[in-house]
Amino acid sequence: MTEPVRLMRRRQPAEAAVTDASLALFRLGEQCNNRCPMCSNSGRPEAFFQGEAELLRRADLLADRGFRRVVLTGGEPTIHPAFWAVVQRLGERGVAWDINTHGRSFADPAFTERALLGGLRRAIVSLHSHRPEAARVISGFSHGAFEETVAGLDQLVRAGAWLMINCVLTTHNLDVADYLRFCAARFGSEPRYKLVFPSTGGKGGDWEGIQLRLNDVRGPVAQARAVAAELGLRLAFESLPNCVLDDPSADDTSRSGFGETHYLDDLDGERLYPIRAIEAALSAFPDSCRGCRALPRCPGVAESYLRRHGASELTPFR
Repeated sequence: MTEPVRLMRRRQPAEAAVTDASLALFRLGEQCNNRCPMCSNSGRPEAFFQGEAELLRRADLLADRGFRRVVLTGGEPTIHPAFWAVVQRLGERGVAWDINTHGRSFADPAFTERALLGGLRRAIVSLHSHRPEAARVISGFSHGAFEETVAGLDQLVRAGAWLMINCVLTTHNLDVADYLRFCAARFGSEPRYKLVFPSTGGKGGDWEGIQLRLNDVRGPVAQARAVAAELGLRLAFESLPNCVLDDPSADDTSRSGFGETHYLDDLDGERLYPIRAIEAALSAFPDSCRGCRALPRCPGVAESYLRRHGASELTPFR
């Protein structure tokens, strides 16, 4: 039986001022044409879809509150019937946009061109394996969708878009060194690459593929870092404590690490929450991490993980 763990949390203000540098997470709904068994969305029916008029109102609200940049996300934002209307409204209000996407819509060259002409700044695209069969299991999509995601990445690379390729670690894709070799050969060294320790907090939290321990990923991540250094790739991490990375200086590229500062409530479309406060509420540190020299930059661990597995896998830097 795991011994009870005494936990510490970061304290973050419940409010954050909007400045010229602020970046809001703007969710268009949880609708998606992938069926990821590990989906981290809530699964709440009322969060599934918002109509065009409501999304345009939210775009205006963000502009009125001083945001000059947003991240469009979902579900899958590009399949929303109001996607281009939202993009147009953001442009009219002088608001630039990034996107978090599975990338399939970008397989159409005309879609990619229109997005870049319409103000797209950065794209985070999820590709969870270089092996089609593993990618299909992880993302729950039909035959052909893996090929669409890869083709979408091809188009974004060809168009010169700022690109981050996102890979959530599962029991099905720990061959991440081979994954990076595939990506480097296909997409080059210009994109950023990110490895993510999975969250079990969403509707797909019980899926067997993400029942990983931190120790399960130490070796694969170390191999990935060696390959990235060999190939000159920029490799980022999310939700991986510094001691698991064996690097006290590594930064976590979570939402706040990507630059997001605020989250627009996806139900009422009114309230804004500081991203750092949300992250602080969802992560924790065992008392044994007190005094660790990596603590100021470490993302911590999900409280549910520490309650279930304890803190024996964490080795603070002294």
